[in-house]
Amino acid sequence: MAHFESETLADNVVLHIQGKPLKEEFDGHSNCFIESGNGKALLIDFNYEYEPHEGPFPFTFGPMKLLEESRLNHLGKLAFRHVYWNVLLKARPLPGISRQKKKPVNA
Repeated sequence: MAHFESETLADNVVLHIQGKPLKEEFDGHSNCFIESGNGKALLIDFNYEYEPHEGPFPFTFGPMKLLEESRLNHLGKLAFRHVYWNVLLKARPLPGISRQKKKPVNA
């Protein structure tokens, strides 16, 4: 979450110095894996306007389920760990992922 927030913050600092209107791009959107034990995890998806909700993720057909404990969510967390350390922290772009305001998948 801080990764995307920092992009908007950096832009807004420059815009403020230039006396221009600030961007309102970042809406607090976040996904979070929560380990529940025994090789399972839950996945939540939310932003400043929408509380965590149930349903398929990342598309309207899944394959993961929000707010449901599963082995697939645990595997998703393990995969995300690689993405976090090797893509996000190195400021590499992720296709289909941006800081732009949008409604969560199932809201």
